[in-house]
Amino acid sequence: MDTDSYIAFLVVSTLLVVIDAVIITISGRKYLGDDDHPGMSVAASWLTTTLFSLIVLGLVALISTVDLPVDGELQKLVTKLGIVLLLLALAHAITMTVLARYRGEERQEHLADELAEKSRGHRRKPEVSPSIERDEPYSTA
Repeated sequence: MDTDSYIAFLVVSTLLVVIDAVIITISGRKYLGDDDHPGMSVAASWLTTTLFSLIVLGLVALISTVDLPVDGELQKLVTKLGIVLLLLALAHAITMTVLARYRGEERQEHLADELAEKSRGHRRKPEVSPSIERDEPYSTA
C-alpha cells in the first residue's frame, strides 16, 4: 500500500469509527434514559462509547499494517475498508448487546425497588381518624 492509500485508509476508517461512536453515544443516552438518575445513563453511554472507540481504532491500526494478497492498490484499500466495516458492524452489535444488558439490569433494579417500597407500605398499620364527638380515635369494640 502506498502512502496516499495508507493515509486515505486511516482517515476513512477513523471517520467511520467516529460517526458510529457518535451514533452510539446519542442513541445510548436515549435508550438508557432514566428519569430518576439521568447522569447514570450519560455516564454509561460515554463509558461504553469510549471502550467501543478504543477497541475499533486499535483494530483499524492493526488492519492498516496487514499486507493482503490482493492485486492493485485500490483493491487493497477496498478490501481493508471492507474488513473494517465488518469489524465495525460486529463491534456495534456487541456494544448494543452491552447497552441492552445494562438497561435490563437497571429496569430489574428499579422494579425491585418499587416492589420493596410497596411491601413496606402494606406493612404499616392503618391510621385511624379521631372521633368527632369525643376527639379520640374510633374504638373497634
